[in-house]
Amino acid sequence: MTNILQLRNYNRGATAYRLYDVGKSCREGAGRALRARNDTEAKALALMLLGDHPIELWDRTRFIARYWPSNLPMAVSIKAHH
Repeated sequence: MTNILQLRNYNRGATAYRLYDVGKSCREGAGRALRARNDTEAKALALMLLGDHPIELWDRTRFIARYWPSNLPMAVSIKAHH
């Protein structure tokens, strides 16, 4: 995943988000660069790229969202507290 996707052609004000495939070991590979003006636009782009595997959207080290395809169940994690 190395291509850059832009919703519109912006010269200024766009942030470089990254979209990662999520596998058994969490984020896998270098990810795909997304150019968007804000989180809302980046989320819309991520949904357009959602395929048959989970993906995560990041802004550098800031987690934005995780998306699951409709054909996969969402994983649920329960941590026991003693």
